[in-house]
Amino acid sequence: MTEIESAPGLPPSRVWGPWATIAWATLIFVLMVVTQTVVLIVFMVMAATGQESPDRIAQMARSLKNDGLFLSVATFSTALICSAAITGIVKLKRGSKLKHYLGLIRPNGSQLLRWAMVTMGFCVAFDLMSVLLKRPILPEFMTKAYASIGSPWILWLAVIVASPLFEELFFRGFIIKGLAESRLRWHGAVLISSGLWSLIHLQYNSYEQVFVFML
Repeated sequence: MTEIESAPGLPPSRVWGPWATIAWATLIFVLMVVTQTVVLIVFMVMAATGQESPDRIAQMARSLKNDGLFLSVATFSTALICSAAITGIVKLKRGSKLKHYLGLIRPNGSQLLRWAMVTMGFCVAFDLMSVLLKRPILPEFMTKAYASIGSPWILWLAVIVASPLFEELFFRGFIIKGLAESRLRWHGAVLISSGLWSLIHLQYNSYEQVFVFML
């Protein structure tokens, strides 16, 4: 077993090595895809009339891409199932400490204020750049999803609570922790995690994915 520092001032925590981390991360990614596929099938079955042609089925699947309720249910399901899987995988590592492994450490007041200001400043700067480049500030799919759902608060909970919960545990917690043990160290692990995080956002175009990566 390997012990590495969780962060300056934190006790060492035993973690999975880089290759085991890659294997587990692949499993979690497959679980995410399967979960969302099952939700897609359920929604399509509920909307089906029993006489759909292959073209009609494909059209139904494409239309769900901008359906706010589908996106919300898929997000909640993914967060619940995959977050539970991540927690279980961490606990399988004997001697691991869940809080330290996944970075569930409360920042102090000055850290919170400093990084909140940096984040807001970055978002404002990117929005200004979008305006100058005559690009929409809000992604088109999000505008359509918001307009399609009868109870917008469901979509808000999915976007603000459920999605960040899974993504923080997986990308900023599990993946970074395991890869940082290799020769990549912390900086390389952060870059790889950020790249993977941006790539799963297939609903965005390449310009918006750059924003996600930099964020």
